[in-house]
Amino acid sequence: MSALPEVNMPIVSIVTQGERLSRCDGSAGATTRLGRIWAAILLWHQKREGRRALRELSAAGLKDIGVSQSDAAREVGKSFFWD
Repeated sequence: MSALPEVNMPIVSIVTQGERLSRCDGSAGATTRLGRIWAAILLWHQKREGRRALRELSAAGLKDIGVSQSDAAREVGKSFFWD
């Protein structure tokens, strides 16, 4: 039995757009229109998942990661494609 609480939320990686583009389908694939569209879709999805995880954090969890409740509320209120 552990003293730490069990965390059941997904871990969302923080990746720069350049890294995300190179991951989508190789370095040459990101230069095509389809590659750029796919990279944008992946970016939107990761933002959505990150905001969903942020929304589910308690006040103590937000304090642990150094985010104020007002900053979290502002971020969660953004649309999934908002930068």
